[in-house]
This record gives sequence, C-alpha cells and structure tokens, in this order.
Amino acid sequence: MLKIKYDIVGSFLRPEKIKEARAKYFNQEIDLKTLRKIEDDEIAKLVDKQVAHGLKIVTDGEFRRRWWHLDWLKEFNGFTTQHLDKTRNGVTNHIELGMINGKITYDKDKYHPEIEAWDYLFNLVTKYPGIEAKKCISGPNMILVDHFLQLGLKEVPYYNGDIDALIDDIGKAFQIAIKDLYDHGCRYLQIDDTSWTYMIDDNFLLKVSSLGYKKEDILEWFRKVSTKALENKPIDMTIANHFCKGNFKGYPLFSGLYDTVAPIICQIPYDGFFVEYDDERSGSFTPWARLKNTNVTFVAGLISTKNPKLETYDEIKTRYFEAKRIIGKNIALSPQCGFASVEEGNCIDSMGKNRPFSFMSGFFINLIRETISFSFLFSSLYKKTIDLESSRGCII
Repeated sequence: MLKIKYDIVGSFLRPEKIKEARAKYFNQEIDLKTLRKIEDDEIAKLVDKQVAHGLKIVTDGEFRRRWWHLDWLKEFNGFTTQHLDKTRNGVTNHIELGMINGKITYDKDKYHPEIEAWDYLFNLVTKYPGIEAKKCISGPNMILVDHFLQLGLKEVPYYNGDIDALIDDIGKAFQIAIKDLYDHGCRYLQIDDTSWTYMIDDNFLLKVSSLGYKKEDILEWFRKVSTKALENKPIDMTIANHFCKGNFKGYPLFSGLYDTVAPIICQIPYDGFFVEYDDERSGSFTPWARLKNTNVTFVAGLISTKNPKLETYDEIKTRYFEAKRIIGKNIALSPQCGFASVEEGNCIDSMGKNRPFSFMSGFFINLIRETISFSFLFSSLYKKTIDLESSRGCII
C-alpha cells in the first residue's frame, strides 16, 4: 500500500541553465564537474519549490537524464544502446534504443551515476523535516521491449536463445540494484514501465505478430521478469509501478484499453500502480476493479502533462469519484506522466513554447475535502509543472 493521497510521477521540464550546460558539455566547452554543479544547483531549486508548494514526496525532476529509461538501464552489465533516426509526427528525431550484448548483471561495487544522483537528492532532502525523496527507475520489461520488439533482434549474445535464463538474470540483476538503492537510503521507489501499453496498441501488435511472437507470450515474459525483480524486496521499502501510453515530447505513442493487460499487471506484487487516465483513450476504470479491498493503491493519473489545457475542478472530481466507486477507497491522484520523459520535455503550449503557468490555488484542497476527507493536499495545483518560470523552451 502507498501511504499517499497524491503524488507526482517524477520528471519536470529542464531549466534553460541545464539545457545550455549540457550543450556546452557535449561540445567540450565545459567539463563534467561543471555540468554536475549546474545540475546540483537547479535540482536544489526544484526541490525547494516542490516543498514550498506542499509536496510531501519530491524528486530531482530527472534533471540529469537524457532518456527516461536508458540512463538507468545503462547501469547494467550486458546492456548497451544503438543510435538511430526516427520520424514521428513529421519530425525526425535522433533516438536511442537498448540492446543486450552479454550476460545481464548489476555490480553494486562499480560507480553508478544513477546512485550518485540519488545520493545527492537523498542528502538534500534531509534538511526538510517530514519530506521524503522518491527515486524513479525504468523497469526490467524495457530491456526485452527494446531488444526483441523495438529493434526486432532475434539473437541474444551469451544466452543462445534461452529466454528463461535471460529473464532470470534480468530479474536477479534488478534485485541487486534495488537492494543497492535501499542501502543508500531509498525507501520509496517508482518503477516506470511502458511495456504494458505497447501490448494494447493494435498497430504495435501487428509488429509483434510480424516478428513471430504472440501477445500472450510477451505478456508472460513481462509478468515473470517483473515478479522476479521484486523478489527479496526489503519489507520497509515501498515500490510502485507507473505506466502510461508513451510521452515523447508531449505526443502519446500508443492507444488502446487496459482490459487485456490489467489482469496480468495486478498479479505483480507492487504496492501501487500509477496509471494514465487523463482522456477518453484510457476507457473506464473497470479493469482495475480487481484491486478493490486489497492493499494495493491505485493512483489515477487524471491530470495531463501533455497539453496546456488545465483540467477543471469538476472534471477531476467526477473522474476521481468514478474511480473510487469502482476500485474502492485505496486510491490516490497524480498526473498521468512526468513532464519530460526525454530531456527536451513536453510542448505544453499550443505555439510550441512553454509559457509560465500560474498555480491554481486551493484546487486540490477543495478536491480532497470533498472526496476523501483529507485535511490538505497541494496548497496549489502545479499547473503542468512545479514553477514553469524555470522551465522554458521546447526543442523539437
């Protein structure tokens, strides 16, 4: 069970200072130490703003990452990436996809940038009484998605076609990585895994079939590796799962209903699920009725981070009550995704530029009082991000 009634998903729009510093770093105009100092300063400002706006759980905005999933997966031995260009929505983007190039392991004695990033956030939060830091990482399924389904690779170095051995190694590697985070003080972990929504999209399922796979077999891969990853989870560590329908620069990647995947997802022993429900594409909450009267928290992602339109109080209230009626009292509220799954961030302005949006005072306070009798929630609605004054510019 998640001890929350509201939360954020993780990423925020990158400040201009970070964008400029990263460009200078890759042009060899500044060194890594200088880049890290700029990231540290901007993360400190972000955490301060999250706390000032009433959040009890904070993240580092994923300010150090290029990709929501690959930066974490690169921490594993036996995993690498391939660079390629891909056109989406009429724009050609330079992207990376992951691939397996050896035995998948995690060496906790190696230097890990993601652990260093967590250490900074964890230590930063200690000066705020009652505030908890959350770490967001990508899930084990994404290794399988990128290698087998996105890149369409059939051969797997080291494993000689033994998918069960591969799944076992990925799961064990994640167990060690999770314990490493725990040993560094992490008690609230969010595992992001969009693999499930790949498998509800009719167009992507055509690709799956063309590669010679069956949907039910792929879903069983995902169930096995996700369950394996959570074995030996420390008893006082909370682990939630987030998935949405893709969020590349504000554009959704997949469509479809959760009906066929929810029964499988609910078998995995997560403490809660953050699920996208910000528009009609998501359908009803009925697939998650099986969570009723369980200790698993359903977090309804009712607030969109993909567009500039602010949801009204009545819209959120209506949808929240609908979810509560079907799933029960153990629910919470969140955005449907982060604001920047990739470093460019979502274009949440119709002109393609990010405008500063004011926070909507009292929105969540009233919602909570009327819906779940909570004494407070956000002192103001973070209108599409925590203080967009520090988050300008959308690079396409």
